[in-house]
Amino acid sequence: MNQPKKNIAKKLVHSYRWLIVDENTNESKISIKLNILNLLLIGAFLVSLIIGLTLIVLKYSPLKTYFVEKEESFDVVKSKNELLQLNERIMALEDSIAINSLFLDHIQQVVSGKIKSTEVDSMMAKGIVLLNDKSLRASPEDSIFREQIAKEELEAIKKSGKSESSGFLYPPVRGIVTGKYDITENHLATDIAARSGEEIKVIADGIVVFSDWNPDTGNSIIIQHNNDMMSMYKHCSKLFKNVGDEVEKGDVIAAVGNTGELTTGPHLHFELWIQGKAVDAEQFIQF
Repeated sequence: MNQPKKNIAKKLVHSYRWLIVDENTNESKISIKLNILNLLLIGAFLVSLIIGLTLIVLKYSPLKTYFVEKEESFDVVKSKNELLQLNERIMALEDSIAINSLFLDHIQQVVSGKIKSTEVDSMMAKGIVLLNDKSLRASPEDSIFREQIAKEELEAIKKSGKSESSGFLYPPVRGIVTGKYDITENHLATDIAARSGEEIKVIADGIVVFSDWNPDTGNSIIIQHNNDMMSMYKHCSKLFKNVGDEVEKGDVIAAVGNTGELTTGPHLHFELWIQGKAVDAEQFIQF
């Protein structure tokens, strides 16, 4: 049983002489003494050397990019995440700008009188959707009902603890009321006659969303307040606030004038809107 194993061992260590002989002179040039075990060891060394050199080349040379997928560092991954977040914020800002642009466009239409109360669903609704189709005009009964709802909403605002000074609205100007709110005549404002140049004050805290000149209503300014309330001041001689300015109740925002085509003398055309619906300001303000 042990004889075959001994034979194999002897063959592995049995030496062989490798000669390189000159063909012409038969002179021995190189003589190498090797056995099978030595050849196996040399072969294993050469294979290991080739594998090692290949790994070194793949790791430290430009060839690595062709065979091994590049690993991203933590900083690179973090930067990509930040870029994705910034992209999402930019998209959200673009949507917000688009909505605000649409909102201001509709504000200009309200100022010019192109949009009537019966055509307005809700200026403060999500997406700022205004109904301009004349076929969608509300019936007289529906208009009265909406006016009553608007009054109830404003009363709720005045009783709410969130409203400024327990709901008190500051008179924009003192004077004689020459034109009353009348939805049947499509007069959605209260006209107050006053001296030209008299100060116009904002009724409550808010932010200016429109401040510009209009052919019909002249110099006009619109303030957005809390609780979806908006106030409009038209035919002013001067405007003292710009879009984006924050104002506090009682601040002077304009001066009484007679600008625009739809005026017959110095007065303030004042409108009060709640959730997109014009309401009678005399119900809540003592002029």
